[in-house]
Amino acid sequence: MIQVSQLSKAYGRQVIFDEIGFTINAGERIGLVGRNGHGKTTLFRILLGQEHQDSGNVSIPNGYTIGHLSQHIRFTEPTVLAEACLALPKRDDGVDETYRAEKILTGLGFGAEDILRSPHDLSGGFQIRLNLAKALLQEPNLLLLDEPTNYLDILSIRWLRAFLRTWKNELMLITHDRSFMDSVSTH
Repeated sequence: MIQVSQLSKAYGRQVIFDEIGFTINAGERIGLVGRNGHGKTTLFRILLGQEHQDSGNVSIPNGYTIGHLSQHIRFTEPTVLAEACLALPKRDDGVDETYRAEKILTGLGFGAEDILRSPHDLSGGFQIRLNLAKALLQEPNLLLLDEPTNYLDILSIRWLRAFLRTWKNELMLITHDRSFMDSVSTH
């Protein structure tokens, strides 16, 4: 559970948050709605520790993990599949879960030949899809998704919708696709 209390943030005279507060309870999938420039992404950055609030508290339990869809492209592995597998949680029993990465990559529109390509050879849109696959594979306690459908085709959007409906942990979602948000969010 994450608790935010009396959170304030401003950029010069532009007040983004003025002593806001909320709690994210176990299993909640929250859709954030608001105009561009009204602080949705800023809130994500604060939760990720990438930006600091002017005042207020963000309480995150010890050991609680937060994952997000990164827009930054940094790949180190020779193939798409190997890159995706970097995000798999480490298992003590040595069980190979490569199949999970293959399943998610397929759902996001990667073909059998695509997963053997270098991530650097992918289009920008497919590189973002690879980052989305990595975020989903991490299975964080809280998953932050900022416009996850931007680079997806209709089949991949349908797959992601079904996947997120079964997401067991917490989720915060920013999207301009109201139908997608309504079908995935609980709050």
